[in-house]
Amino acid sequence: MKRISVILIIGLVLVACGEQTEPLMPLDKGTSNTVTLSNGEVVYKLDGEWSCVFKPSLADKAEDIIKIAQDGNTFVGIYINGNQYKSAGDGAIKGELEKNGFKSVYVNAARVHSGEAKGWKPATGKISENCNKIITNVKVEGINQKLSLNRK
Repeated sequence: MKRISVILIIGLVLVACGEQTEPLMPLDKGTSNTVTLSNGEVVYKLDGEWSCVFKPSLADKAEDIIKIAQDGNTFVGIYINGNQYKSAGDGAIKGELEKNGFKSVYVNAARVHSGEAKGWKPATGKISENCNKIITNVKVEGINQKLSLNRK
């Protein structure tokens, strides 16, 4: 009886803490902001211009426009105007897509203290709002850098 009670309590704690997640449902063919690949897989379509806020630290932020070009399930985004951390034409974001988001995503991070380029770093990212918003996070020099993009 005690064992059942302990298992029941652990299960309730896991549910309350959000440890259970629903399986991701694949994107539907023809949904807006998606593209169907030659293999039939449907992925988000990121092509176009995105308003960007880059937060390399809690105190600093830079705003810019990022233009993303997509070829199949791979994409690359570059800064259009430039900012205090990156020049116009510098890479901003790149990666590979899969059925419901990123298979991999990299951010061209910056050194917060020196302002020098840090280079491409693997990041975590989420595509939301019907592919009209992208948020990525990467840790550089112990600081979480955030790149927020909104489709223009």
